[in-house]
Amino acid sequence: MARLTGVTTTRLVRDLHTPFVTALRRTTQVVSVAVRVTDAEGRAGHGEAPQVWRVTGESLEGIEACVRGPLSDALVGVDPASADLAGLGALLERTVVGNGGARAACEMAVLDLLAQGEGRTLAGLLGGAADAVATDVTIAADGGAWTPQTLAAAGFDRVKIKVGVEAADVERVVRIHEAAPGVPLRLDANQAWDLDRASEVVEGLRAAGVPLEFLEQPLPAWDVAGHAELRRRFDVPIVLDESVFTIHDLRRAIDAQAADIVNIKLAKCGGPVAGLAIGREAQAAGLGVMVGSMMESELGVSAAAALAATLAPDRVHDLDAAWWSIAREDDASPYRGGRFHLADSPGLLHAASRVLASSTVPGERA
Repeated sequence: MARLTGVTTTRLVRDLHTPFVTALRRTTQVVSVAVRVTDAEGRAGHGEAPQVWRVTGESLEGIEACVRGPLSDALVGVDPASADLAGLGALLERTVVGNGGARAACEMAVLDLLAQGEGRTLAGLLGGAADAVATDVTIAADGGAWTPQTLAAAGFDRVKIKVGVEAADVERVVRIHEAAPGVPLRLDANQAWDLDRASEVVEGLRAAGVPLEFLEQPLPAWDVAGHAELRRRFDVPIVLDESVFTIHDLRRAIDAQAADIVNIKLAKCGGPVAGLAIGREAQAAGLGVMVGSMMESELGVSAAAALAATLAPDRVHDLDAAWWSIAREDDASPYRGGRFHLADSPGLLHAASRVLASSTVPGERA
């Protein structure tokens, strides 16, 4: 494969069909940076880095500066085929501290180029064989217009309820359960509670007879000990999301016995290579693995789905982010039957072309 010759960024803005509300934020748009990596033969690979102030801390300006500066300097001149996948991840990781979204977008773009060059899907390049993965869909913290029935009509049979915004979380979850008693419920508090409040909610739901599939990130990211205590008090599986950015975070959580499942997101860990390492170590320790996404487009979610198809193809993941910005009448949507369907074209070519053609693009920067 030819050496890399250029790295450019493009800002993407996509309107959501429904406001997305969590304990951390409210948004009506996907705002992200698309990264384009080119090689000496004129081929291009793409990746995406979302702006997520309250989780990764990365801004559009920061992502652009990181990509066009040190990450571009590190990549230009490299022949990606000459290094193994772990070597690519290590190169980007030692170039900058943090900046997980920027690193992930660059890594996606290079992997996209590699997959295209080999005529393989990204999942195939990573070692996966599945062509679709099951996903839940989110009921936002303000409820919005969605109920389990309307979401089932849209093709989903698993919901994740955002909580932590209202004092009446228990009553709201009970109402959703009563409206659709057969739907497994996942709760995500996005760090909104302390240990006492989390215990109060779990006890209230237990008293009301509401079964929970899991409780995600109920406590602040730093409170690994609190999550461990919550696991000791109750038999509800605990998912760690914001507590686990790196493999070192995972090891601390394992040592503390603080989690049953880990939610891996590319913008946190820095890309599919690190995501694979985190997922495999989690599985080796007996933890479940779920691949999630930030509020990002079909481009970034396609890369996450490729990771999910490689790590845990039979698990129900958390990959609904792109659904919020895809027109409901879009017959080519990857969301069908409660699953995210991976394109069979090489790399991320299909997703990149759809996203770049349908987003508001304020301007490209070289």
